[in-house]
Amino acid sequence: MTRNYADLSPHDFEVLVRDLLQAEFGVRMETFPKGRDGGVDIRLHHGGMDSIVIQCKHSPGRTFSQIRSQLELEARKIGSRFAGRYMLVTSASLTRANKKEIAQIFCGARLSERDVLGVDDIDNLLTRHPQIETQNFKLWITSSAVLQRLLNSDLHLRSTGLVERIIKRRRLYVHSEAHSASLEILKKHHVCVISGEPGIGKTTLAETLLVRLMADGWEVHTASADISEIERLWQPGRKQVFLYDDFLGQNSLLDSLNKNEDSRLVQLAEKIGQDASKRLIMTTREYILREARQVYPRLRSSPLLYEDRVTLNLADYTRLQKAQIFYNHIHFAEIGEESLRSILTEKRYVEVVEHANFSPRVIELVASNFKNSGVPGRHFYRYTMDALNNPRELWDSIFQEQLSQAERGVLVALATVRRPVEASDLFKSVSAYQRAAGMSPDSPHRLSLALKKLQGTFVHVISDARLDDQVNGIHPGNLSTVVQLANPSFIDFISSYLSSHPSEISQVAQGAAFFEQVETLVNWDIGGNLDERLIPSLMDAFFGGRTKIKNLPRLAPGQQHVLMDALRRLETTPSCYWTTEASGYSIKIRQSTSALNRHLVMLMLDAKYRRTLLFGHTLTLMLDGLTQRIGAAQTLLVTQEIRLISYLAKYSEISDSVVRVRDSLAVRLMNVLESPEDFEVALSPFTDVDVKPSDWSRAAESELRSRFQDFVSEWDLEESGRVNTVADCEDAIDRLGSIIEHFELTDTDMPILKDRLALLEDEVAQDLDFREEETTDGDETIIYPPRPSVTRNFDVQIDPVDELFESLGE
Repeated sequence: MTRNYADLSPHDFEVLVRDLLQAEFGVRMETFPKGRDGGVDIRLHHGGMDSIVIQCKHSPGRTFSQIRSQLELEARKIGSRFAGRYMLVTSASLTRANKKEIAQIFCGARLSERDVLGVDDIDNLLTRHPQIETQNFKLWITSSAVLQRLLNSDLHLRSTGLVERIIKRRRLYVHSEAHSASLEILKKHHVCVISGEPGIGKTTLAETLLVRLMADGWEVHTASADISEIERLWQPGRKQVFLYDDFLGQNSLLDSLNKNEDSRLVQLAEKIGQDASKRLIMTTREYILREARQVYPRLRSSPLLYEDRVTLNLADYTRLQKAQIFYNHIHFAEIGEESLRSILTEKRYVEVVEHANFSPRVIELVASNFKNSGVPGRHFYRYTMDALNNPRELWDSIFQEQLSQAERGVLVALATVRRPVEASDLFKSVSAYQRAAGMSPDSPHRLSLALKKLQGTFVHVISDARLDDQVNGIHPGNLSTVVQLANPSFIDFISSYLSSHPSEISQVAQGAAFFEQVETLVNWDIGGNLDERLIPSLMDAFFGGRTKIKNLPRLAPGQQHVLMDALRRLETTPSCYWTTEASGYSIKIRQSTSALNRHLVMLMLDAKYRRTLLFGHTLTLMLDGLTQRIGAAQTLLVTQEIRLISYLAKYSEISDSVVRVRDSLAVRLMNVLESPEDFEVALSPFTDVDVKPSDWSRAAESELRSRFQDFVSEWDLEESGRVNTVADCEDAIDRLGSIIEHFELTDTDMPILKDRLALLEDEVAQDLDFREEETTDGDETIIYPPRPSVTRNFDVQIDPVDELFESLGE
C-alpha cells in the first residue's frame, strides 16, 4: 500500500518513527529536542545511559544523492559522541548500496547498515504494526487505500466537494480527544452534535469522522437544507451515515427550522438512535444552539441532541494542540525562512499560541494570505499578532487591498447566496452587482480566472456536479460546476462590512439576481434585533474574545425601502438553491420557489419597520395565494401557513379576510386528528392568530377541546404501556407536558393525565439514579482529559511547544 509521507511535518515524522520503534522493540522511547544534544531525535534511556539514539531525516520523495550533503554535515556534528546503538531513519528512498555508504559516512557513530532505515523499511514496519498507522490519522488518510475509497465514492458525495476538502486539508489536521469522544458517542448513541464557536474546527472534525466511518464500510451522505434530504436518502438496512452541517443555520434561527421541524428533527434523531445501521452527525454554532434551546422546547428536551453532544471550545484545546495547529499551517504554507525566523526569535510562537483570540480559522487565514499581503518576511510575527489582536482588520485588508474587482464581486455574491451555487448563476449575480455599483461587468472568462485565484483559500470549486437545471439548459448528462465559500466566516465578515458601509447595501440589493440574496440581507438586518444576551457571544466568537462591541449595528439604516423593492422585484424568480432529486440522490434539481417563504420574508421585514412598507394590493395578492394553497396543499404543508396568517393578522385593513382564511385553514386541520401533535396544530389557528373570533371559530374550538379530552385518555393509556426506556419516558413526558400547556388542562379536567405524568417523571428519576450508581464500562461516563506533558529523564524539563517549533529552524 502506497503512503504519502509528504503530508507529515518533521514533527509528525518523528512521532511516527518513535511509535513504530516502540512497537518493534517493545519498550517506551522518548523524543528529544533539537539543539540540546545534536544528532538525537529519539532515544531509549536505560540504566543511566542512552542505550539507543535515533536520528530522523524527513525527506519525502527524495533520493540518497539529494540528501547526501545533509547527512555528511550531520555526521561531522555528532562524530563519535554516542557510545550506545545509533540509528538513522529517513523518509527518503534508499537502496542497499545507499545504506552501506551512509554507514560509512557515520562510521564515527558506529552506524550499522541494518540500523539505516529508509521509506521501504518504514512501510514494512507499518505492515508489521498496523495499529500505528490507524492511530496516525494524517498518515492513514493519505494511504492509497483510503484515498481510492474517497475518490471512488459515490458521485453524490464527490459533487458536494467533501472529498476535495478532506484531501486538501488532511495535512493540517491535529488529532484531539474530541475525535475519539465523537466516535465513542456515535458508537453508543448513533447521534452526535458537534457544537462550538465559529472557526473552531467543527466541520473539520465532522469530516474526519466521515472518513473513518467510510473506511469501515459506511455509506456517507450530506444534507444542507433540511432533514427531508436525509429522509429521501434513507435506505433501510444499509450502513448509512448522514452529515447535517450547520443544521440550525449560520447566523441565527431566522432561516433555520420550519414549522414542526424541531419535532421532525427529534423524531429522526430518536429513530437513528434505535437503528444500528444509521449514524447522524450534526454541527452548529454554540450560541445558535443556546438560542435554539430557548426557542424550541423539543430540542431542549431531547437528550440525544443535547446531553450527548460534543462541544468544541478553545479551552478544550491544550496548549500543545494549539501549537500543533499553528506549526502545521506555517510549515505547509511555505512562508519562507525569514518569516520563520521572525516567529522563532525569542520564542515568539509562544505569544501566538497563548493569545486569547487564538482560533484555527484566524491562523489559517494568516498562513494562507501572508504571501500576497506585501508584508516583508521579517514582519510575519507582527502580522500574525495584529491579526489575532483584531481579526476584522485582517479581513478588511484582504478584501479591500488584495482582491480585484472581479474577486470581490464573486465573494459578495457567494456570501449573500450562502449555499453552493451553479457557476452560471454566480456569474449572473456578479454581473448584476457590478452594474448596480456602476462598474463594467467582467466577462465570464475574467470571472473564471478570479475563481481560480480564489480557489482554496476562499472558495471551493466542484467541477463534476450533476444538476438537472432547466433554467440554464443543463442536464444531468453534462457535469456542472458548483462554487461555494471555503471559509464560512466570510459570511460574517460581509455582514459586518456592510453594516459599516451602508452606501454599498443598495448596490448589493439592487444588483441581486436571486431572491435568496436579498433574503440574506433581510436576515442580517433583522438579526440586529437578536436577544442582547446573545450578541456579545456572537461578536466575540468571530472577532475575538476581547472585542468591545456590545451590540450589532443594524444592517440597513434608512434603506429598508431598497430591500423591500428588491424583494418585490425578485419575488417570482427561480431559486438559486439546489435540492436532491427524489428519484436519484446523485442528481440535484433547482429548488422550487415557495411563495409562502418569500412572503414571510417580506412580512418579517415589514414587521420590523412597523408595517410601513406593504399596503393594500400586495397584501391582497398574498391573501389570494394563501387561500389557493390552503385549498390545494397537503395537510402537512397547510400547517406551515399558520405563521404567515399570524403576520397578516397584524394588518387591520384586511382583518376580515384573514378571519375567513383562518377559518378555512382550521377546517382542513380538524379533518386530520390522529395524534396529540395533530390536535396541537389544529388548536394553533385559534390561539396563535390574533384576530377576532367568528361564530364558527368559537364553536369549532370548543368542539376541538372536547374531542381532544376523549382522544387523549385512550392515547395516554397506550403510550404509558409502550415506554420502556429512559429516552421513551422523557419523550412521553415532553409530549404530555406540551399537551397540558397548549390545551391549558387542569387537574380537574384531566386528573388521570396529570397522575400519569407524575408517574413517568418518577420513573425517569429512579432510572437516572440507578444509572449513576452503575460502574460497568458500558454505562459509566467517559472522560477525555488533556494529554499531560511528559517529564523526561533530563536535567531540565523540556517544553513540548519548544520541542515542536525547534524543528522549523532546521
